[in-house]
Amino acid sequence: MLKTFNRLMLASFFSLATQLASADVSGAWTFSVTLDIGSGNAAITLMQEAEGKLTGTYSGQLANGPVEGTHDGNNFEFSFVSDALGGTITYRGELKEDGTVSGSVVVAGESIGSFTGRKSG
Repeated sequence: MLKTFNRLMLASFFSLATQLASADVSGAWTFSVTLDIGSGNAAITLMQEAEGKLTGTYSGQLANGPVEGTHDGNNFEFSFVSDALGGTITYRGELKEDGTVSGSVVVAGESIGSFTGRKSG
């Protein structure tokens, strides 16, 4: 009985590891963003590429343009230049089991807010 339990636990672990390794944030997203200076929504399109690369576009109050970043398992990070804030903004987040994302918004190494997101359409 102990052997069966151990096998089930091992199979569950490998199943979870496979799910985490295949997490994909590609697609069109609507982010609800709350910053120290206000809040709003942003439309973000992301594409996961080989070797942990993440590319896409950002359209919102802070900027409109390309993003670049990285992904690893359920974690991702992307950045873009914002003329509105006069610098680079980084979104650091995690894909949740329910298909949503959430995380922090960072400027010059300091968190200035948070976001949550759902796939659009």
